[in-house]
Amino acid sequence: MLTVLTMKILCFSDSHGTNLYMKRALSMHPDAELVLFLGDGLDDADELAESDTRHRWLAVRGNCDRSTVFSGAQIKKTDFLTLKGRKIVFTHGDLYGAKYGDGGLLGLAKETDADIIVYGHTHSPRESYVELPGRGVYLFNPGSVGESFPHGASFGIITLDGDSVLFSHGKIPSSLSSYFK
Repeated sequence: MLTVLTMKILCFSDSHGTNLYMKRALSMHPDAELVLFLGDGLDDADELAESDTRHRWLAVRGNCDRSTVFSGAQIKKTDFLTLKGRKIVFTHGDLYGAKYGDGGLLGLAKETDADIIVYGHTHSPRESYVELPGRGVYLFNPGSVGESFPHGASFGIITLDGDSVLFSHGKIPSSLSSYFK
């Protein structure tokens, strides 16, 4: 009997008024089991989540989100889940000074004993591994899935495969935006 150990997670942040690129990324990755939305465009994500029967959605609020409800439930600024034995903490990043360095995010990792911190806010795709005393932590930012930022629309993919964790980024060129409407 074959047991599937792989899990794919799509990560979106900072859509700021458009869900166009999230729709495209979702269609490109129907095998993803989970979607994390990291704030600043909560209404955009909520609209998609309501009609998306393929994926489980979780979200946190960003500094530009007025709503405190996602999929009918109250949501936090920072949340966590444990998947495949790894603690994943997800946050927008504004509360931890993400635009100014890793210090606040690393403090969050130590405080929560996180294996992976997934965050947004900076609009810049990024992945790194940082050694902490006795262990390490992955920091992962999918970038902005909005269309008006310097790096173009991007999203993140986390693949949990047995003992391995793979991080990658997808880009959708803004020149294709009219094609996806």
